[in-house]
Amino acid sequence: MNKAVAFADNEVAFLAWTYDKKIPNCLGFSIHRKDVNANAETTLPAWVGFEGGNNRNWTAKTTDEWPVQKFNWRDLTAKTGGSYQYRIVPRIGAPGRLEDAAKGLELTTNRVDITPARGAISAYFNNGILSTQSIAHLLPHDPSGAPSSAELMRRITTPGNDLRNRLAGQQIEALLTLLTRAEARGECYGALYELSDPELLAGLKRLGHKLHLILSNTGADDTENAPHRPELRHAGVELIDRMMPSGHIGHNKFMVYVDAAGTPQTVLTGSTNWTATGLCAQSNNAVIVEDRALAAAYMAYWHRLQSDTKGVHAEQTAAFRQLNNRAVPIASLSTDLWFSPNTQQRSKPAGNAPRPGDLTEVFGAIGRAKSAILFLLFQPGSPSILDAVAEAQRTNPALIVRGAATDPKAAEEYQTLLFHRTPGQPDVVEDTAKDTPVVRAAEIKDEFAYWHKELLKSSPGAHAIIHDKVVVIDPLSPECVVITGSHNLGYRASYNNDENLLVIRGNRPIAAAFTTHVMDVYDHYRWRFWLQSKKDRAWTGLKKTDAWQKPYFDARGFVGNEVRYWTGQAATPPASKTTPARRTGARRARGRTRSPRR
Repeated sequence: MNKAVAFADNEVAFLAWTYDKKIPNCLGFSIHRKDVNANAETTLPAWVGFEGGNNRNWTAKTTDEWPVQKFNWRDLTAKTGGSYQYRIVPRIGAPGRLEDAAKGLELTTNRVDITPARGAISAYFNNGILSTQSIAHLLPHDPSGAPSSAELMRRITTPGNDLRNRLAGQQIEALLTLLTRAEARGECYGALYELSDPELLAGLKRLGHKLHLILSNTGADDTENAPHRPELRHAGVELIDRMMPSGHIGHNKFMVYVDAAGTPQTVLTGSTNWTATGLCAQSNNAVIVEDRALAAAYMAYWHRLQSDTKGVHAEQTAAFRQLNNRAVPIASLSTDLWFSPNTQQRSKPAGNAPRPGDLTEVFGAIGRAKSAILFLLFQPGSPSILDAVAEAQRTNPALIVRGAATDPKAAEEYQTLLFHRTPGQPDVVEDTAKDTPVVRAAEIKDEFAYWHKELLKSSPGAHAIIHDKVVVIDPLSPECVVITGSHNLGYRASYNNDENLLVIRGNRPIAAAFTTHVMDVYDHYRWRFWLQSKKDRAWTGLKKTDAWQKPYFDARGFVGNEVRYWTGQAATPPASKTTPARRTGARRARGRTRSPRR
């Protein structure tokens, strides 16, 4: 069935479409975005053209001239607050002489709103991917030819800087929202791990005595947070130092808004540390939840953290752990809330560690997946949800799995950090191990064709690239599940750390937003993985004939199972085992190489 659909978060629209059969002489698709409110249409831009060309000045053309040669796309030029529909138009002919195909072949998506608001929950995602051609062209280069990390850090630590605001997106607004609300009326209670961003610090200090903050240490010497503790106290903030022993971290990043009557009303949580790199140089999320029951549960945990801190030292006592070791059901949100640490043992044992209660619930949700599991992770350790995903695949080979992570340990154990499996189709690399192939997040390391050398992370000593802690299960189903919070989704977080974790069930708008974010990050690194591992087969420009469609169709019609899933269609029967893996991988490698952000 010919069909097009769109999903969105607060920054990006994700499109997918299918056709019953190959379109003769089609060299790709032009994508037209209709602004529903203004009743105006724009043709989406493109930055990469046909094979053999280049774009040294990174000047945009349109997808009329440089069409999309795949069946899904990300609109990274959508404006927050916009409402859009998309028209997918096949372009036929030859390079430089393309025209629209027959009118009946055009497809139109549903409407999407580019907004964080999803009822009681607002979901915010930043633009903190650095390995992009946009960054490569915006920053001066160091002697190696790579964009300057020193100049990047200068810009993202400067409030008001254009690049800082562009990479952070709405994340600054999100983190300051409850503080701004409390300035007018009310107070805030928070627990943070890393704190150094000047604009966020200024927001905390403005609240003064109306802010009650538990601030952990970031290491034995507390280098990052220590300089700001006197500043906060001088501003009148009630600051509670919570110093964690070696091997344990106070990893929370939450804030509770309490109204003038003293009633907890709203919670901010997510993966974003209150630093410039957290805002701008890692992929991250934040959620703001308007719910009294949830806010009251976070307040109770805040007071437990306060009581568990003796002097400045965190004790993580048996009583504290026991109180955390239960799900807090939030019926109004169909959500379970967990806090850490929640195990009897004070640290994760080296072997045969009993499964923590929070991860028992998470592993169970993953094991019940029927169609798809999507995730983004940072340093989950072992055991972690990676084990649950692998087991779910063995039990249900029909699962579509998409995921990405930055974690040196996982790289050693799994030999990769980009997860991909489509039922009935070969994996992206034909010579990988038996389980899902994964690779390290990567940047373009040299100049060729349309591309310039890129910057992978904010500084040579930086670790986090993908910093989200997100799982989305069966996102198109009424039984969808979204898992988010500060928890790294491994045993160590439950045993050793102060953490919070939300398991949100049946909220399809939230699932659509988190799905868009996961696919955005995943797709970006997918092509870069292919480039670093099999450069001789990597996509370097548009094909000049309609042969680019061949891997998508066979005698049965369209065989792109992933795209069929996104468009709500039943998967085709398994593809032939003789289908060349290199062909499948090559056409899928055409990720997001033409956007202004990428």
